[in-house]
Amino acid sequence: MFTKAITTFALLALNLGTACASNKIQKERTMGYEIKLIETKAQPALVIKSRAKIEEVGQAIGEILGKVAQHLERMNAQPAGAPFTRTFQFANGVFEFEAGFPVGKDCAPEGEIIATELPAALVVTTIHAGSQETTELAYRALHEWMAKNNKVEAGAPWEMYLTDPETTPDDKAATQIFFPVR
Repeated sequence: MFTKAITTFALLALNLGTACASNKIQKERTMGYEIKLIETKAQPALVIKSRAKIEEVGQAIGEILGKVAQHLERMNAQPAGAPFTRTFQFANGVFEFEAGFPVGKDCAPEGEIIATELPAALVVTTIHAGSQETTELAYRALHEWMAKNNKVEAGAPWEMYLTDPETTPDDKAATQIFFPVR
């Protein structure tokens, strides 16, 4: 179920170049990453909020995405984009986050699955090619670009998983990172 939902929309996201963005504003390379400053459109989503220790976060995200994918399947609904995780806080080795899928407006929450929205915002974004363990390199490149271009964080960042970690080797994995800025 989870794999089917990711595969369908990962291909769409890769073909579009960005998962939920429009109006490319600026593009340059930093630390080997192509960094883009773009505006995103608001996107409804269904998620589960959670907290997990850093060593358990990958498993927690996988379980949550599986639950949300099952909910969408029961509703006969398709995700409107690639699965994502939005991180609100990381302190003392614990992540506070939500994970889920962008959806159409007619998708109802249920139980621990709640409705939220990825924001309409000015964001800096890049695609990280490689395993989740090395995404820190992309975050460093984004922060370097922000400092160089006089931009500051303006909200919680999110990652969209453009490939399925269950079926994609680490060297072929792709994760798009979005950082709201002002």
